[in-house]
Amino acid sequence: MLCARELDWVIKKELIHSYMARKGIGFDDQRISMLDLQYHDLRLDKGLYYKLEREGVVERLVTDAEILAAMGSPPADTRAYFRGMCLKKFPENIYGASWSSVLLDTGEATVKKIPMAEPGRGTRKLVGEVLERSDTVAELLERLAG
Repeated sequence: MLCARELDWVIKKELIHSYMARKGIGFDDQRISMLDLQYHDLRLDKGLYYKLEREGVVERLVTDAEILAAMGSPPADTRAYFRGMCLKKFPENIYGASWSSVLLDTGEATVKKIPMAEPGRGTRKLVGEVLERSDTVAELLERLAG
């Protein structure tokens, strides 16, 4: 398959399909969920990606230094910016974060959900100033609503 050495999702797809074929199992087998998690394990001695890299099965496109920099600074031109900056600025108030939302604990009875379905929203250009001017989660929510 094209890109089977470079694209993460293709590498993982090939790994999972190969495993299923060898074991005679389907996607509903719990071992597939475990394989999925182990593939993304960031520990060098545990993650399946790193094992494939050591075996020369995958081609690395970025350096460890670039990865570390990206972990500390989300890309400014996607919703990852908003999510990452919330995690950085309000770590004690983050109840949960995913591709599609950030859940904020404001100390009230319910958690506040900020939907992020659109990848092009949440960029530094759109929300950078709002985040900078907000000292608390309550201020952030107020500014986002206004």
